[in-house]
Amino acid sequence: MNCNCHKDVVGARLCIYPMQDDFVDVILGAVRDVDRTGLAVITNDLGTTVQGKRERVFSYVKEVFVKAAVLGGHVVANVTFSGGCPGDVPEDFDFAVEVEQKELQEENIPVACAWSLYPMGNEKYMEVIESEVTKIIKAQEVEVDRYHYCTRLDGTVKAVFAVLENSFAAVRKSINHTIIHATISKGSPSKPKEKIQL
Repeated sequence: MNCNCHKDVVGARLCIYPMQDDFVDVILGAVRDVDRTGLAVITNDLGTTVQGKRERVFSYVKEVFVKAAVLGGHVVANVTFSGGCPGDVPEDFDFAVEVEQKELQEENIPVACAWSLYPMGNEKYMEVIESEVTKIIKAQEVEVDRYHYCTRLDGTVKAVFAVLENSFAAVRKSINHTIIHATISKGSPSKPKEKIQL
């Protein structure tokens, strides 16, 4: 890493699950085709790890998901975003590189997301979480429902990823070690929000 900015490094662990026979081509095609400038990207049998500036990491993950979503029918992504982890070791990448953010034509795909926020080491973590959920509800950019162990977000890819990144950035201003976990689903054959009777 070409800088002295360890505390500003953000990482993500991304797993893509296309519900179709050619899942390998969809996953590797999406991960391979997205620009990795300014990032460390490592893919193995358990998923893809990404490190870099917050903006680049969220942009990369969003674009990989969009590419997979366009190629596949029902596609799910399981993502953990982390910043400020005291045990993290940054890979070698150019942190200082500037990359122009681009609008993705397919960002308006509707998705559902199970979102969990973890402000680490903060005794008043529930207050932090409640504050973020309240802000999201007031902003009305996505539909918000409270579920057990997570908050459900429904909206476009663009809106959902904006909520995830903005919340992550806001919490990190006061709580350096912050984690977000998100399960994002596009094209599920199940009826949205309906409990499935087994």
